[in-house]
Amino acid sequence: MGDAPAKERLSEIFVFRCTPTEKAVLRAKAEAAGLSAADLLREALGLTEVRRRKPIPRAAPELVRAAGRIGGNLNQIARWLNRAARAGESRQIDALQVARQLVAIERQLARLIEGDRRC
Repeated sequence: MGDAPAKERLSEIFVFRCTPTEKAVLRAKAEAAGLSAADLLREALGLTEVRRRKPIPRAAPELVRAAGRIGGNLNQIARWLNRAARAGESRQIDALQVARQLVAIERQLARLIEGDRRC
């Protein structure tokens, strides 16, 4: 396989005047395309072929915080299981109790996601 051409550094700035409406349209089109305004303009001018980014899903801040707390709970369970396994105490772990807790966490997360979808 051949060497890829060296990527030229983006060091120059080009400024142009536009109306507030034109600016809003440009930003909206860029966001809809999952691109920065600069990448959208480069692509429109044929200067580059930009890979599309997946749009970042919007979520309610409460949902993000709740998901973070649930993730913290999962990390605590994983640490506890790993510590017990390293200490040779895995026979003392009540697998059914762990499974119940994981199912409870999964249900809690499903309720949060469903509640966010309704909004």
